[in-house]
Amino acid sequence: MAQAKRKKKRKSQAPIALVYFITMIVFLVIIGLVAFYMLRKMGVLGNDDDNGTGEIQNPTYNTFLARINSKDVLVEMTVLRVAPDAQQIIVIPVSAFTVNDDGKTLREVYEGEGLKKVENTVSDMLGIKFDNYATVSNTAFETICDIVGGIPYAPDEELYYLSQDNDENDISLPAGELSQLSGRQIRLISQYPVFSEGRGGNMKFLGTAVAALVNNAFQQSSLTKDNLDNIYNLITSNSNTDWTREQFIEEKMKIREMLDLHLTPATALIPEGEWTDETHFKMSQEYLDKVAQMMMDTQGSVVDGSAA
Repeated sequence: MAQAKRKKKRKSQAPIALVYFITMIVFLVIIGLVAFYMLRKMGVLGNDDDNGTGEIQNPTYNTFLARINSKDVLVEMTVLRVAPDAQQIIVIPVSAFTVNDDGKTLREVYEGEGLKKVENTVSDMLGIKFDNYATVSNTAFETICDIVGGIPYAPDEELYYLSQDNDENDISLPAGELSQLSGRQIRLISQYPVFSEGRGGNMKFLGTAVAALVNNAFQQSSLTKDNLDNIYNLITSNSNTDWTREQFIEEKMKIREMLDLHLTPATALIPEGEWTDETHFKMSQEYLDKVAQMMMDTQGSVVDGSAA
C-alpha cells in the first residue's frame, strides 16, 4: 500500500517537473534572443547577410546627400558609393540644375515635391538604389570638412568673388597657387560663380573636393575612426533623413575595416553632358553608361531599367 502511494506521488510530481523544465527552456531562449538583438544593435555581431562566416556578403551601400541652405533652397547633391570589397569610394557630384525627363531642374523638383522626389529622380537617372538619404546644412558641411583638415587646392585659373554679405565669404585664389581650403571656402567655391565655365566648374570642383576630403580622412585613420559618430550626428541632426542609427552602426563597421587598410579609396565620377544654358544641365547617355559600368565593377544595386 505504501509502495503504491509512493508511485502515485512520483507520478503526480512528474508533470510539475516537466512544466518547470519547459518554462526554464523558454526563459533561456527569450534571454538569448534579447542578448542577440542587443549585440546586433551595438554592432558586436554582424547582420543576416554573413551566412555564419563573419563576412558580409554584400557590403556595398549608397548614400544620397543634399545640401540645403538656410533659405531651404537645394544647392547641390553628392552621391557616395562605398564598396569595401572593391576598396573604392565613388563620389558623384550632382548639380541642382540637372534636368529630369520633363525638363525640370532638381532644384525645381525640390521646391515643388520635396527631397524624397529628388532622391527618387536621381536614383532613376543614375540607376543607383540609395540605402540612405539626408539633407546637410551649410554648418554641418563646413564642420565635417574642417574635422578632416580641409583640402589642398591649386586652381587652374584665378578664382575671385567679392561677397556682399561679409568679408569671410570673399574668394580670392591666384591661379596655380596651392592653398589649404577650409570648410567654408570649399562650400563657397562649390556654389559661387567663380569658374569661367560657369556652374559646370562648380560641379567638377564639388566632386574633386569631396573625393579629396574622403582621401584625407583615410590618411588620418585614427582621427577619422574617433569622429565617425560625430560626423553621422552632424549630418543627421535637424536633417530630413531616413538614415537610422542601426544602419549607421553596420556601415561604420565596414568603414572602420577600410580605414585599417590605409587606402586612398575615393574617386570622383564627374557628370558629363550638355549645359543648354547656365541653369539647365542634361547628363549624356555616355556618362550614364559609365555609371552603369561602375555599378557593375563595384558589385552594387542597380535600379531595373534605369540608366538605359
